Amino acid sequence: MALLHRFVKLNDRGNTHVFSFVVTRSVTRDLHRDVTSKELTYGYQRWAITFSRSEKVLGVYLVWRNPCEGMRVYIDFTFTLLNREHFSTNEAFTGKQVKFTFDSPAQGNRRLINMEDLYSRNFTDENGEFQLELTVANIRTVFEAELRVPPPINGGVANRKENRFESPYFHFGHYDWHVSVTSSSGLDGRPSVQLRRLTGFDHQCRVRYLMVVGEGERRADSGILDQLSDHEGRTPGWSPARTRLHDLVHKGVLRLYLEMILANTTSEVRLQPLAANTTPVQCYDRDKQAWALEPDLHSDMFRLRLVYNDVHNVPRNHLRYVCWNAYLLRRASRGYLESVCLTNGPFSNYYAQESTDDGIMMESDVTVKEIKEGPSSYLDERKELTVQIEWVESLLLFQATYHKYDDVTRMHNYQMRREISALEAENFSLERQLFSYQKSIAYAHSRGAVVDDPSEPNDYPHENYSNGKRDYDTRDYSTRDYDYAYNDLPERSFSTDTEYA
Repeated sequence: MALLHRFVKLNDRGNTHVFSFVVTRSVTRDLHRDVTSKELTYGYQRWAITFSRSEKVLGVYLVWRNPCEGMRVYIDFTFTLLNREHFSTNEAFTGKQVKFTFDSPAQGNRRLINMEDLYSRNFTDENGEFQLELTVANIRTVFEAELRVPPPINGGVANRKENRFESPYFHFGHYDWHVSVTSSSGLDGRPSVQLRRLTGFDHQCRVRYLMVVGEGERRADSGILDQLSDHEGRTPGWSPARTRLHDLVHKGVLRLYLEMILANTTSEVRLQPLAANTTPVQCYDRDKQAWALEPDLHSDMFRLRLVYNDVHNVPRNHLRYVCWNAYLLRRASRGYLESVCLTNGPFSNYYAQESTDDGIMMESDVTVKEIKEGPSSYLDERKELTVQIEWVESLLLFQATYHKYDDVTRMHNYQMRREISALEAENFSLERQLFSYQKSIAYAHSRGAVVDDPSEPNDYPHENYSNGKRDYDTRDYSTRDYDYAYNDLPERSFSTDTEYA
């Protein structure tokens, strides 16, 4: 079996995630057993890894676990077999913007490594187990559909009736969705396009997406929309400006292109920070785990403390990684509500099985004085403050304590740092040598001479060999402008014995 052991998020532009698996010996010894990992979530899609084996080679595949017709996913992924001796002998396979579809939900390499090399090149330990890293980044999820639009009948009478067209459903971010297109005045009316959630009505959901209706010159583009799906699954939707429905229809077909970017479950909590006895208010995440939120007024800035009430439900010898954002709702002009993100978000933590949780303190930009003395745009007429918790990620990892499996990546980390330090020292030495040569050439050109080989004795700018003797040039060159100044280089020192933290 393949156990999800460790996880790290790089917080880069490609939203790179690295998942580390411990692969047991059953993968290589039992050729007839299906070895597939438990599901993991990335890019609001569910994934797993699976292995193919023969007597000579081992293969590995990334499997899309919730494929839908009309949907395709593009993703960068890399499988890396970690060598137990040195990072330079790792084995890796990389795919860039690999397409996953309903008909092709698995992609990978059926010849990742020979079985003989797996054992002889120190990939496995004494128990026959090895470690595999999956790196994923730059995911794109696209859904396309064609809606059949019947032509008007009875001389256009149907044009004055309401028309409604719905796409097939698709799955994204733990929910099922579909797109509906309506027009209150038939084909001559302005269309309204709405993304609707079909499941999970016990929570609201923040969704970000891009919609294109029509094709070619007959198309309308929404741009990126960031909206909230309410407890009934509805979103505000989008209406193309100055466009009628029949302008987007081509040969009786209305094409939909939808790119889903984000779909995060949100919990809304109402607090009474000015009450004499404030009590924590309970809420639930998308995994139905209980949390408690309470205000804190014992600082200059208003703070919130989030406690994991169900920390005792974390499976034994496992870690639960949870990532979330927190927002304060503020009344803006014309009665609108806007979300103000707390500072230092997103927040995250690892939880092991314990009896209680001390909680995570989250600080805002709102002063306690504003909350207490008012008037405050964050408090309503009942002196209640509304907080939104946006649940970003949740993963269950095997092995709650430090283990020998962690030694491999720490050793690789130190080896890479040592190699980088050595390369930096060598590069800086070459830079100093290059600047020395350029200074010598610049001096020779200022004297009207030609230097063919900077390594000759004329490298010394204050010595003159023009008479066959070493005569020192005593002229003052301090006011001359050289393109490169050797003495301007900063002194840097490097050590290859960097202590690992």
